[in-house]
Amino acid sequence: MKKFLYYFLLIIMTSSINLGSIKFVNAETKAGFNENSLTRHIKIIEQKLNDAPFKYPQISGASNSTAQQKVNSILKQGADLAKNNRLKLLEDEKEAKSKWDASQGPWRPYEYVFTYKVLYNNLDKLSVIYNEYSYTGGAHGMTMGTTFNFDVKTGDVVPLSKLINENTKSVQEYAYQQLQKKYKGYVLIKSPNEIDLSDKNRLWAFDHAGIKLIFKEYEVAAYAAGMPEVFIPVQVYQ
Repeated sequence: MKKFLYYFLLIIMTSSINLGSIKFVNAETKAGFNENSLTRHIKIIEQKLNDAPFKYPQISGASNSTAQQKVNSILKQGADLAKNNRLKLLEDEKEAKSKWDASQGPWRPYEYVFTYKVLYNNLDKLSVIYNEYSYTGGAHGMTMGTTFNFDVKTGDVVPLSKLINENTKSVQEYAYQQLQKKYKGYVLIKSPNEIDLSDKNRLWAFDHAGIKLIFKEYEVAAYAAGMPEVFIPVQVYQ
């Protein structure tokens, strides 16, 4: 009888330990799965551009080295273009200043500022915007933006038309409604049809559960509104 009780208690204790271990491993595995399935960022490093006073982004650690090279090449080309724009502005300033007459008032130096921002970086999707601010006299300067949207797995630039397919009207109407809500009193356009969604002209970025449309200064709203942004849920275009 004593032996029976001994073995019975031993079996119960052993089972409890094993069950506890199984629960611990499952909980840990589940937590790791959730985290990895929802978040995966590509590493961004900053590079200084030769012969220009600004920096630009590059990616590192991608699983596909060829894709990484494609992304970095496109981002570098964009930075080189910005450098050329700056040099052109400096040349224009030199010429304009040589023709400036004191009767026109004090000379106002030109300005050029390049900045970039990573708008989205998750699950093999990357969005970056390059902003070029320039001032050439007058009431205020202007900012021109360029967006880059990548599939990091392939290194390809993703066109907006590929995402919205044939749902242009739905996106235009939703964006127009959001502009009216967010920038009430500043909106200049009168119809959703005035919203340009062409791959050539539309600034946009990936966003959580959708995309973000970015508009140039004066494109859809007054200068005081800056560069308006509206979020478009994925349900609108899929």
